[in-house]
Amino acid sequence: MRSDPQFPHLSEALSPPLMQELLQSTLLSPLGEQNQGLVVGSCEIGEKRYKPGESCVLSYRLQLHDVNTGTHYEQVVSARLCRSDEGTAEFDRARSIPLSRVPGLEPLAYLRETEMVLWSFPNDRKLTHLPQLLNLEFLASYLPATLTSTDLGGSREIEAIATEVLHYLPERSCMIRYRLTMKRRSTGESYTLTLYGKNYRDDIGAEAHSIMRQLAVQMPGGAVPLGYDPELRTLWQSHVSGEPFLWESLDAPEELDIVRRIARCVAKFHSCTVRTPCRFDLRDIEKSLYDTIKIAEHAYPDLARRISSLVNALLAQRTSMGFPDAPLTPIHRDLKMSNFLISAEHAALIDMDSLCLGDPLTDIGSLIANFHLNGIRAGSDRGRIRTIVDVLCSAYAEAVPLAVSRPRIHWFTATSFIHEITRRSIRQLDAERMKCINEYLDLSEYYSSL
Repeated sequence: MRSDPQFPHLSEALSPPLMQELLQSTLLSPLGEQNQGLVVGSCEIGEKRYKPGESCVLSYRLQLHDVNTGTHYEQVVSARLCRSDEGTAEFDRARSIPLSRVPGLEPLAYLRETEMVLWSFPNDRKLTHLPQLLNLEFLASYLPATLTSTDLGGSREIEAIATEVLHYLPERSCMIRYRLTMKRRSTGESYTLTLYGKNYRDDIGAEAHSIMRQLAVQMPGGAVPLGYDPELRTLWQSHVSGEPFLWESLDAPEELDIVRRIARCVAKFHSCTVRTPCRFDLRDIEKSLYDTIKIAEHAYPDLARRISSLVNALLAQRTSMGFPDAPLTPIHRDLKMSNFLISAEHAALIDMDSLCLGDPLTDIGSLIANFHLNGIRAGSDRGRIRTIVDVLCSAYAEAVPLAVSRPRIHWFTATSFIHEITRRSIRQLDAERMKCINEYLDLSEYYSSL
């Protein structure tokens, strides 16, 4: 990857050994003699979100070791990489926001060596309510008062609360699982209640709540929205049974039946009626394709020419195909394997944050590209991946009332390898995916040729 003059310290920020040393001295050492027993045992890079020449947000997973007690635990640190000489100004702005105390660490720090501002979780530049959502004392009074639609009050009381952070995207969102130990006052019987809270940086959770309420009636078995708190910017939802759909799930003897269940789930989702102002159409795809060229020119100029040629060919192909008007249905916009939960009988679709109205075949193309991505990552045989894709398409076509155009699926798949797989690989600074980038572009050519 070409160096970015706007972020000259990017390579240092992506070096775990160097960052382990710098985070030890910056986050732990200034705290005083009583905390000198806390040591960063290891440092791994977590989430990465990079717009060449514009912004870079990272997270680090630190394994901390207290040499005095012998305990080990994980601490997440989010970081915003700043342009040269802009780090101190960003640090001063961050200090004006109330911070939550983090035992043994500075809640906020400025790392001069890499021009970086650091937040120790649960502190976050934009998710300012996270400390409350992980405060057990606050939750004990907040949950019964807020989630009146659940069985948290009346003849029941909360005995204990356990929290678990499932997915944290710095400055964007955080999904937290809450396991509540409940007791019935009349009998003294205890039981467990599981629910989830998703915290957002803005008010998109309100729209997600509205969409989930509409879908809950039409697609039983999915997550049920329990409420949205505009003050905490948090969407509350029920537990959904099932295991995440991973490529390893397809090692089971009934692998093709699982794929058919996924296809029927998507078909059912596309048959729903949802009221939302959000739209996604061919103009949005075209914009994303050109955006991929732009970021490739910044980060991987040797790839940019090939991507540009592919984009021009795909747009010309779309014109020659004369795309007819497609039915407007709900489309997921983030249809990847990990957003399905598989149980013994059915598949459930989760994470409706990006839902829009659009051509349902955009979802199918996106899912096909994601199947290839996960299959290649797992080292699976390419012929087997294509067999699974064929089963998905056939099962989907059987489950929807209208005729399905395979050429349009192929075109949407070809574009997904560029504006989703390639663009995200660059923006997420994913070195492993970039090793296969030419194969993804080969697949884009393959599907466009069909």
